[in-house]
Formats: sequence, C-alpha cells, structure tokens
Amino acid sequence: MSNLFGNLTTTGLEESEDRLGGGFKPVPTDIYNVKIKVLYAGQAESGARNCTVVAIMPDGKEYRETIYITNKKGENFFLNKEDNTKKVPLPGFTTIDDICLAATGFPLAEQTFEEKILKIYDFEQKKEVPTKVMVAVELCDKEVSLAIQHVLEDKTKKNDQTGDYEPTGETREINQIAKVFHTESKVTMAEARAGQDPTFWDTWVERNKNQPYDKRKAAKNGSAGKPAGKPPTAGGAPAGERKSLFGKGK
Repeated sequence: MSNLFGNLTTTGLEESEDRLGGGFKPVPTDIYNVKIKVLYAGQAESGARNCTVVAIMPDGKEYRETIYITNKKGENFFLNKEDNTKKVPLPGFTTIDDICLAATGFPLAEQTFEEKILKIYDFEQKKEVPTKVMVAVELCDKEVSLAIQHVLEDKTKKNDQTGDYEPTGETREINQIAKVFHTESKVTMAEARAGQDPTFWDTWVERNKNQPYDKRKAAKNGSAGKPAGKPPTAGGAPAGERKSLFGKGK
C-alpha cells in the first residue's frame, strides 16, 4: 500500500473556487450521480502525472476521463500571473482532489494506492491489454456527483515546420468533468470547507444544463461564469491528524 500522491497537498495553494464554466456520443451537459468503478494513476512521457477515473453512469454505461494533476515538473500548481507569490492549484488536480474528498472525505494526498492489474487500451496494440497500475482502493464503489460538460473543441494537427499543434478547422466533441459534488448534501468541496449551504448545484444546472461548452477558437462566446458566493478561505487538518471533510471515518 502507498500514499502515491502524499506530496501533492493543497498546503500553500490558493483556495479553489466554484466557477460556472462555460468518436463517441457525448452525454448532455448535466450533473450525474455516479459510482466510482476505479481511479488509477498514470504518467505521460513528459513526466506530467495523471489520474484516470472510470465511473458508472445512471444508465449503467461507463464514463472514463484521464485528468492531469501535475505539470512535467511534478508540480500541482501554477503561479498567479498578477502575483507570482501565489500558487494556484491546477484545475485537473482540484478535480481529482475533489473526487477523493466527495467520495471518501479525504484528499488525494491521503488516499491509499495499491498495484492492480486492469485491462487498459493500448494504442500501439489497438486493444485492451492487462496492465499494472496503481489504484486508489478506497474510492472503488463510492458515490459522487459529477457536473459533466459536453465540450466542443478544435481538432488540431502538428505543423511540421513550427512543431506547434494548430486547429484544422474541424471540431471534435468530448465530455469533461467541470465540477464535483458530494451526492448526499449536494455541496461542492469549497462549500463544504466554508460551511456554506448547497447553492452552487442549482445555479450550475440552471446556467449549463444541456448547453454545449464551446472551446473552439472561432467561438465568440464561452460558457464561463462567475463563482457562486464568497470564496472560502483555505484550511485543513493539522499535520499528523487525519480528519474527514464530511465527518466520515475510514
């Protein structure tokens, strides 16, 4: 057993906020109550670390998304452009950390990982093959609620001369997790830390339900919105003390 991401904490990072974001058939934008089938760790050739979450949707189908939680340096933050003394958590890190909190009451840094063998798609072999991965064992079969967006984005192709990836003029449709909620209470993790009432759920649905989020460069308007309520202050349990955000023990 291992605390694989024990060094990736929110200590010293700016508080995450609740923001209204603006080859397969994506599900419509909405909040879905799901059961976590598995969450496992991975790493890109660049060194950036990720987690893949596989969840069972209300209709019984699988939802799968790989989310990067660090940059290639292994950092789970970026520096605020206006004040580089402030470390802002990477959006992907916040999403995975919130999934851990909503499902178990404890952050990613306190999750126990064990090596398991899962069938994972291999792009070279073009099929699923048994693969050793590190799995967050406490998350299996836990329930969370995910705000999942139907996203429109540019297909890109590498420019052989510049090495940059540029839009091709074609569009691809994907799904992305925009926000995480505690299913029973309907609060976001920011609301839970601040002791606020669950208002963001209804606000997010009212603004985003069934609306695609257009990330294409040609799009004139996105669906990004303002945070709901006053941003809570950062906080956490004292060093050495393991305290659940929702009062649950292990």
